[in-house]
Amino acid sequence: MLGNGQADREAKELPTLRRHGVLVVEDDDLQREVLVTCLRQWGLTVREAADGRRALAVLREDDAIRLMITDLRMPGMDGFDLLREVTGRWRGRIYTIVLSGVRDRANLVRALDLGARDFWVKPCHPEKMFARLAVLDQVMSYENQYQRLVRDLFELMGEMLGFRDNYTEEHSLRVAGLACRTAERLGFSREELEVLEIGCLVHDIGKIVIPDDVLLKPGRFDSQDWALMKMHPTVGAKFLAHRYPDDRVTEIVLQHHERLDGSGYPLGLGGNEIGPMVRIVAASDVYEALVARRPYKSPMPREKALSILREEVEQGRLDGEAVETLASVVAEWDPLAITRPTFSGDHEQLEAFRRMTYFREPLTGLHNYRYLLALDRDPGFRSGLEEYHLLLLDFRDLRIFNQRWGYLKADSHLDELGMAMQEIVNRFDRRGVSGRGPTAMLFRKGADYLIYTTCPREELRSMAKSLRNHVAGVEQKIGLKARLLIRSHPATCPLEEAVDLLVADEEESDAEEALRDHSRPAAEGRLLM
Repeated sequence: MLGNGQADREAKELPTLRRHGVLVVEDDDLQREVLVTCLRQWGLTVREAADGRRALAVLREDDAIRLMITDLRMPGMDGFDLLREVTGRWRGRIYTIVLSGVRDRANLVRALDLGARDFWVKPCHPEKMFARLAVLDQVMSYENQYQRLVRDLFELMGEMLGFRDNYTEEHSLRVAGLACRTAERLGFSREELEVLEIGCLVHDIGKIVIPDDVLLKPGRFDSQDWALMKMHPTVGAKFLAHRYPDDRVTEIVLQHHERLDGSGYPLGLGGNEIGPMVRIVAASDVYEALVARRPYKSPMPREKALSILREEVEQGRLDGEAVETLASVVAEWDPLAITRPTFSGDHEQLEAFRRMTYFREPLTGLHNYRYLLALDRDPGFRSGLEEYHLLLLDFRDLRIFNQRWGYLKADSHLDELGMAMQEIVNRFDRRGVSGRGPTAMLFRKGADYLIYTTCPREELRSMAKSLRNHVAGVEQKIGLKARLLIRSHPATCPLEEAVDLLVADEEESDAEEALRDHSRPAAEGRLLM
């Protein structure tokens, strides 16, 4: 036995192992008692088991265990089967050492292939065991540092992606909160919850390679957008492969869009091919996407979102137990309470500029009219207004005009007209004067031009007159025919509806009569040139 002074000194030399637990698996009572006594004298916390099945039960109930020392020849489940189970379930978490009287090389190689970190041959002197444990302690310390570094790097990548796309980082944080709370209620161990949290935090990391035009698109995706977006699980899994020691994290990243009926992507997995962690992440991912606000949609109420998840369960796509447990979580906790911290006071301005740039046409510098619709999704965009006006410069006989001038020259004429119209619109823009932002904005809608303005009707008449005069000169000079349509709307009318009404309007009416008509309902004022 070791003296107290020596034991204290040696305990300090195993700092990593002392923070965790050790499991000794040995069917011989005397040998097990000797080994356990040595380990405890070295300051280690030790649990013991006489066979493989009891060892698995101890590992399931005690998350603190990080080292298992096991014999090979035991009744029931032997050491080889135990190694296979431990490596399959706790790979990267539990270190294993074989202590056996079996000396042949074949058994040594087999044990190492099954995940053993070391092989001790009985009888093993305490000093030799301590020396080997001291080396393992250093290895564990270095691997812990490496894992923390990798995790920090992944979190940094997530933050970098979040600064590029604010929603993605908030989404990942919320999915992690949902999934971990759900898994905890389903009885997942502390170790499993740690793995699940890491997997959720990086589950969308592959989006870092998705082009801005797709990732930051304020509208709905088309088929090409979806084809690119569906690459992110595979890309993310490739980032993690061979860099993070736990395959379960990679599985979450790769499989979180898989569905139980095989309809998911990227692998089309189904049924038992999808593990319990992935099932929880899949349900959490869908729920958060439904209840969160996105540029192209309003947030969905909780009960409506849950009804959709339950429909997915009925159709065989999501796991019923995961969905119902998640429902009990969100009944008490709102994932939208998690918000991404702002890195600087300029972040909102950066996001606004990014949205604005997305809609800007590179050749003319004008915005596509969808930018106006994106602005209108801000609840404060039309607040405090009584009415607004839309003006559409609708070109006639463009086919004949293109045939006369050729496409390139015709486009050049249209761009020149747009620049002249911008100068006219700018004269009626009260930016910085009214305190409400722009009061006149010009947009492209295909080949046509659309103007949004909140200026008074007298100024609207003046703007329309200037536009008519300029377009008349253009028609006389190059033969480009156009008509000017105007509609006035109460501020309660959504802009998307107003644009649809304006574009659909085929009637011609007198401009001044339309502007004088104050009593007509939404979208009634018309001016035609």
